[in-house]
Amino acid sequence: MNTYHEHSPSPNPTSFDAFALEYTKVRDGLPEQVRKPLDVLREEVMEICRAHGVDHPSKLVTPEAKATTKTLERVQELLEQIHYIFEHKEVPLGHKDWEVKIPEGQEVSQVVEKNGKVAIVTSDVDSFCHIFDSSGIPLSLPLGRIEQDLLTIIDDDVVCAWRKVATFTSGIFVNGEILAPSAQNFVQVEYLLEMNGKVVYVAQKVDEGREKIYVNGVLYGSPEGYFKVSHIIPVGDELAFVAQQNATDPFHIYVNGLLSDQRKGLGRVVSLDFIDGEVVYIERTSLGDRLLGERSGLIYASSENLKEVQKINGQMSWIEYSSWRATWFLNREAQGNCFDILSVVETKGKPVLVVRDQERDPITFIQGGETIGKKEGYKMVMDVICVGDEIVFIAGDGEKSWWIESSSGACFGFYETIHEMKPVDDKHFIVISEEDGKVVQRTFDIDHPPYQGEGVS
Repeated sequence: MNTYHEHSPSPNPTSFDAFALEYTKVRDGLPEQVRKPLDVLREEVMEICRAHGVDHPSKLVTPEAKATTKTLERVQELLEQIHYIFEHKEVPLGHKDWEVKIPEGQEVSQVVEKNGKVAIVTSDVDSFCHIFDSSGIPLSLPLGRIEQDLLTIIDDDVVCAWRKVATFTSGIFVNGEILAPSAQNFVQVEYLLEMNGKVVYVAQKVDEGREKIYVNGVLYGSPEGYFKVSHIIPVGDELAFVAQQNATDPFHIYVNGLLSDQRKGLGRVVSLDFIDGEVVYIERTSLGDRLLGERSGLIYASSENLKEVQKINGQMSWIEYSSWRATWFLNREAQGNCFDILSVVETKGKPVLVVRDQERDPITFIQGGETIGKKEGYKMVMDVICVGDEIVFIAGDGEKSWWIESSSGACFGFYETIHEMKPVDDKHFIVISEEDGKVVQRTFDIDHPPYQGEGVS
C-alpha cells in the first residue's frame, strides 16, 4: 500500500474549478461510455465532502473540515481523474466501467469476462436464455438455453453450447452462428474449452452411444469415440483426457495416444493437470490416493485423499485430506496442517492458506505462519485472488450480504450479487456485480481503495 507522508498537498486549482464550475455542462457533452465512470468519481468526492460537513472539495483544506493528509491526497487524485476525463474525453487507464440494464422479467444466471470481452446470460420466466455483451446488444440465437452452463470466450468470440427448443438438440455456436455443419444435432455436450484459439468440445450425437472429441468441428482422437470422457485439458497442441476405449475397459489417460506406463489401465482418476511440461494425475484406489507424473512416475502415495494439485512459486503443491486433518505439501515436503485447508493461493511473496481451525470456526488466512486480514476471521469466503502483494477476497456474513476486502483491511464495497472478480495486473482488479437492476463492471486500484472514513488506514 502507499505510504502517506505528513505534508499538506495543495489542491489542483484546475481540477477544483473543473469540478465546481464545469461538471454538469461538460458531462453532457462527453461520450456516453465515460459518463458513468465520471459519476462514480464525482460521487466519491461528494461522499468525502459530506463526511466532513462541507459542500465543496476546496473546503476540505480548511481547519474546520479536519481532513487528514491521506484524505486530501485521495480527493486530489479523484479530481485529477475527473479533469483528465474532461480534457481527454476518455477514462484514465485502470478505471474502465460499463453497465447493462437487466431486461424486465429476466434474471442474470452467468457472466463470463475475458480480456475485456463480456458475455452476460439472462433467463426469463420460461427458462429461455439470452446473451448480451457489455454494450447490452444481444446475440441472435434460436429459442433455447445454454447447455449445462457451457459458455466461454475464445479470441473475443462468444462460444456456447446451445440447446434449441425446436429440435431439442444442441449445437456449438460462435457469436450466434453454428461453428460448423458437424457442430450441431448433439443429444448432449459435456465439455467446452479452448486450445490455442480453437474450440474444443466433447459431444454425443443422436443414435450414437459413444462420446466424440471435436476441435473446431473436426474429430480428434479416435473417430469411433470413447466412453466416459473426463478431465480433458490442453497440453500444447494436443489434448490430455481420461476415457474408456470400450464400455467394459478400464480407464486410460490419453495424450497423443496412451500414456506408456498405463497400458493396463487405471482405477478412478480424480484429477488431471499439466505442470512444468508434465501430465500429473491422481489415481484413487481402495488403498488410498496416488499422485503420479507422466515422466516422473510415483510422486506421492497416501492412504487418504489428495486434492488441489497445482504449481505454487515454481514448485508442485497439493493438499492431503484425512478424516481429522488437512496437510499442505510443497515440493513433497509437509508445510503444516490444520482442521481444513480450503485452498492455497499463490502470491508474489509467500503463499496464503485459506484455513479453518475447527469445524465451526471462522475462515482465516495464513501467510508464512502468521494470520493476515482480520484476526477473528470471516464467516464465509467466496473467492480469493492475488493482486500485487495482497490478496483480495469476497467475504460474507451468511445473510445475503457480501463485501470485498483486501488483506490490509481496505473495503471495496458491499454487494448482494457478485458474478466475477479477477485481477487485471499488479495494481488493478475488476468486479462484475448487480446494482439497481443492472450488471456493472468496476475496476479498482489496490493502492487507492474507495474512501474508508477517517481513521481507517
